[in-house]
Order: sequence, then structure tokens, then C-alpha cells
Amino acid sequence: MTVPIEPLNATLWFRRIEKIANGDLGGVECSLRHASHLLQLTPLPFRDVVRLAIDEDQFEALLAAGDLDQAARHLIAQPAALTVETVGAGQSVRATISCVILNRAISGTGSTVATAVLSAWTTCLLALEDGANQISDPLLPGHTDRSERDRRSS
Repeated sequence: MTVPIEPLNATLWFRRIEKIANGDLGGVECSLRHASHLLQLTPLPFRDVVRLAIDEDQFEALLAAGDLDQAARHLIAQPAALTVETVGAGQSVRATISCVILNRAISGTGSTVATAVLSAWTTCLLALEDGANQISDPLLPGHTDRSERDRRSS
């Protein structure tokens, strides 16, 4: 039986995603593990589309096997939404995610598939923060309870 996990406050959730984006977690494996944990704590408005493509045990098995590239690919809930290609003479990697929430493609680059996917994934999720004020949910940044707005305007 799976126990539902309480969502994280969106402001804190986005700050943790920023830590991954900034490389503050000490390596790709740690960043991937942190990302998978954040996906379990995704704020409710995003849970239908922002989640792991595989279960947590399978994800951890990929990390344990050192298959960071494959683990990173599974950060994207819809595998068809992710494309990965090698670009340029330096053989860098570009990952592109078709973000259904933002209705646009978002890319990231890196020296490996894992770093490129992490770059695109964090860029995509941080772009969601910009649009979060338009969603009426008390867990999202910028949300003001209607009764609170009414009291302030009177």
C-alpha cells in the first residue's frame, strides 16, 4: 500500500530545484537523487505531469548501477517528451523537453546525457515558477486567499 506524500510548499520546492540547477549538491548522482525526491513532493497543480517515469526502486537501481544517463531520462514523466542529441565538434549533448504545461520546448546542454537532461529539467521547472502565479492554489508562490484579498481592499 502506498501512503500519499504531502506536497512540499512550492516556494521551497522551487528553491531546491534551483540548488540542482546551480550544481550545489556535489555531483550528478546526488542531483539526480535529490530530483527524484523532489518529484515525490511535487506541488499538487503539477503532479499530473511532473513525476518520475518509473518507480522509486527502479530509479534507485539505475543510480546504484551507475547508469546516470538512463536515470536522468526517467525524470521526465512522458518519455516521448524528451529528445537527446549530440551537437557540435566538442560533442556536447542537448536535451529538449516538450513541456505540456508551458506549451513550448525547453532545452539544456551538458557534457553527458545526465547533465543535459538535468539542465533542461531544471530550466523547465523553474520556468513553471514564473507562471505559477496564474494558478489558483494556496501551495504556490504568490497565491493570496480570496478572503485575504477582500479584507485588504476594504
